[in-house]
Amino acid sequence: MKFTKEQSLAMYEDLTFGRSMANKIVEYIYGGRINGAIHPSLGQEAISAGILEAKRQTSHEIYTHCTHRQQPLIARTIGLDPFLGELMNKKTGMMKGTSGEYHLVSIKDHHLPMQGVLGAGVANATGFAWALKLDDKDAVVVCSCGDGAMSEGIVYESINLAAINHLPIVYVIENNGIAMSTPIELQAPHEDLYLRAAGFNIPGFKVDGNDVEAVTAALMGAIETAASGQPVIVECKTIRWTGHYVGDMQAYRDTSFLDDTTGFDPVYLYEQKLISNGVADEKELADIKKEQETLMADAFQRAWEAEFPSKEECVNYNNLYSNEAGGEL
Repeated sequence: MKFTKEQSLAMYEDLTFGRSMANKIVEYIYGGRINGAIHPSLGQEAISAGILEAKRQTSHEIYTHCTHRQQPLIARTIGLDPFLGELMNKKTGMMKGTSGEYHLVSIKDHHLPMQGVLGAGVANATGFAWALKLDDKDAVVVCSCGDGAMSEGIVYESINLAAINHLPIVYVIENNGIAMSTPIELQAPHEDLYLRAAGFNIPGFKVDGNDVEAVTAALMGAIETAASGQPVIVECKTIRWTGHYVGDMQAYRDTSFLDDTTGFDPVYLYEQKLISNGVADEKELADIKKEQETLMADAFQRAWEAEFPSKEECVNYNNLYSNEAGGEL
């Protein structure tokens, strides 16, 4: 598929946005400025970037359900400042800093509920797609999950319901080859998880998840298919660079593959492609990368300098209940 220069540079911007964010998250965690177990997107930026570009290129309304490694997609969807503010428990956060978490939900921003229960979000997203169909909406759900979630029964029940009821949903499998500490060969009899689509009689295919253009093209086609009432599974093959969370030393696997990432680094690979195809030169790309690094540094600093919520705001039950059912503490 042929992309314009504008589209190509937008994808590169999203890639560098994601890389800059992941590097800053790691820096702030080790610096004691962010607490909690965050799962970096390092090495997997092309999937979030591909979803973002596919959203821009479709006329259908798109709702997204994200994996816990798709922080760039979450931040682009709900806003960078609300995202970072919540990570640092600041009033500028989407929940005014009272959650300190990035398992967020914002239906108005088309960001569906995230949660820490493996595979459960897939059921939520499938139910939302069902509601869209019942309301006769011209909309599609792009629901991402990891290879680990593909071992959960609730995921299969959800896909089965989507297939039977012809729901407008694309299931994106972000297959990085390892679920927490379990490699794919110990959790699946076949490494190609998209093949399971055959059991539901729906289309399924795989793409190079480190190639942002391949991801974008695959999702553009999948969205059109889903909009016609045919669910689709798209498996994006990628590689997890870090541990399951920041600080995980990965004693359970050989990490020598990180000595040279040029063969699978989505940012580097796209830079080389854009330069070799004459789409952009090194200076153009360096300027974009610097712009995203500066944007991210400034945003993180703003979040760090923002106010914390008060004790009263943190224990206000009405932040959880819409009808004041929380009562008095």
